[in-house]
Formats: sequence, structure tokens, C-alpha cells
Amino acid sequence: MSRANYYSPTPRRPDPTPIDDLLGTIVERAGASPDLGAAKLVASWDDIVSERWRERSRPIGVRKKTLLVEVPEGADASLLRYDAADLMRRISQRFGPDLVREVRFRVEGDTRGGKS
Repeated sequence: MSRANYYSPTPRRPDPTPIDDLLGTIVERAGASPDLGAAKLVASWDDIVSERWRERSRPIGVRKKTLLVEVPEGADASLLRYDAADLMRRISQRFGPDLVREVRFRVEGDTRGGKS
């Protein structure tokens, strides 16, 4: 036996779903794993890094706990490599210790991948 549907002048609507929940579900259905922490890291790069990094680098993304950073020249990668531990500490404080375990550099225009 089925229930009768009754008219209600003010139907109850569900509470809005946070966008992070929706995006995670959509990405999971598409077959990729959501990594909102990595996206937030890239979006808030200027707030996380020191001035030295801000002037000489651009985050590309995080894959398998490795942060890929693009730099204009190889010399910039050499210079920033000395500050990588400090950068990883800042990232760990903000996003937790499991987001980034390694930093690699790629010179602008070099699409072969990062070298640390």
C-alpha cells in the first residue's frame, strides 16, 4: 500500500549542501580522488610562502605528496631549495603533515617534470 501525497503550502526544503561536499562527490564519481588540500595550497600560495618564494616561484600542484613548483631559472631552484624545509613546515602547520612530503622544481618552459 502506498502513502498518499498531501499538499503542503510550505514544503520543507533540505539544508544547503556545502560546495566542498558536492565537489568531492562529483570528483569521486568521475574516478579521480579529490585533493582539496592541494587546491587550497595552490590558491593560498602567497599567504603561505615567504617573500623570497613569492617573487621567484609559482606552485603547479601536488601529486603523490610531491609539490611541484615552477621557477624562472635554474638558479632560482638552487636558491629556494635551501628554504624547502621551512616551506614544508609552513604547509604542514596549515594543512597537516600528510599533504606534502617533498618539493620539486621545474624551470619555466621545461615540461619534462620537476627536479629537486
